[in-house]
Amino acid sequence: MGSYDLSPNRALNVSFINCSQFNDINDRTYWGILGSNFCKNMLYDNCTFSRFDAHMGVANATIRNSTLGHMGINAIGSGTLLVENSTIRGGTLVNLRSDYGSTWQGEFIIRNCTFVPSGGRPTTASLIGGSYSGQHDFGYVAYMPEKIIIENLKIDDSNHPENYQGPAIFANFNPQMTDESYKEQFPYVITKEVVLKNVTTASGKPLRVSDNGFMFRNVNVVRE
Repeated sequence: MGSYDLSPNRALNVSFINCSQFNDINDRTYWGILGSNFCKNMLYDNCTFSRFDAHMGVANATIRNSTLGHMGINAIGSGTLLVENSTIRGGTLVNLRSDYGSTWQGEFIIRNCTFVPSGGRPTTASLIGGSYSGQHDFGYVAYMPEKIIIENLKIDDSNHPENYQGPAIFANFNPQMTDESYKEQFPYVITKEVVLKNVTTASGKPLRVSDNGFMFRNVNVVRE
């Protein structure tokens, strides 16, 4: 059914310290080493794993001094997601799982990290990924992180496709939402503020808000 060697469920204060997996963290044959459900206060410290994944939600998660491979960080949940002193090689820096409404009720803090989009394969990079149509009732209000703080982030987008416009903060969560005529039956609560400090790109291209400028038009982006 999958390649999960780590499966924490309904657990508190779960820490993985100085851990690694024996196979290649960038081997796309495998889904990813961790799948967790309904945990609280999870920690990776000095780990080398193919991914961090909160399947059915996590309350507070910290990833520090670690390297994550091709599946990167997949998360839904609440509280604070703190990522620091780490290298992330996933498709996005943080992916909000769409099968649970791409919801995170809280904040993201990302400090002193390196993001290698899709492990260095040619791609148009986005920091925060996810998908939300607003037409499905998940049984709860779906949130994006209210505030995102990104400090000292290096984006290695040196290998990129032609006509590359630079990395985006947000992926295009809903390509159909392009103007006021689109009505969400179950509205998404969009991020209020993004604080950027010392974000650099290998391509030299500036960090954009999103391919979907309308959806994220009210996000306050503060560049310090």
